Amino acid sequence: MPINLEKFKAAYEKWVEESLPDFRAGKMEDVIKKYPFVVSEDVPWTVFRGHPSEKTIALVTSGGLYLKDSQPAFDAESIHGDPSFREIPRTVRPEDLGISHPHYDHSLAEQDVNTIFPIQPFIALEKEGIVGKIADTHYSFSYVNDVVTLLTESVPAVIARMRSEGVDTLFLVPV
Repeated sequence: MPINLEKFKAAYEKWVEESLPDFRAGKMEDVIKKYPFVVSEDVPWTVFRGHPSEKTIALVTSGGLYLKDSQPAFDAESIHGDPSFREIPRTVRPEDLGISHPHYDHSLAEQDVNTIFPIQPFIALEKEGIVGKIADTHYSFSYVNDVVTLLTESVPAVIARMRSEGVDTLFLVPV
């Protein structure tokens, strides 16, 4: 069953209107309890075929990572969240990354970013021949409440970029 974005959009707009005062007051538990989560009766699953050593792999994290010196932080102040994404190169160094996601404890990620973006372990697997190629570009999202924009703009853009780079396997790291 596909997601009915029009139905969600109506429920979402009502949620924003009703929840904005609580959001501004910092009552996040109350805001989350009212959120109109998308519930699908289907499992969006594709069976893995082939061998990992033949695949081009990209990572996607929802950890709110961005390049401190060249990208803006995600909007952490809006009730809508930030449906945009940031491109992260495979050559990134941990010290180049910032975290802009207000809804999880960053302490472990700050000690080792591989807990939310395991690029270094994947590069090691590539060097060992266990996986084929680690893509040159990876992606980060932050917290997003605006599912309509996420699904109609951001996700298709990321998919197109991954396809242009020959990515055939996605490793999702939700936080």
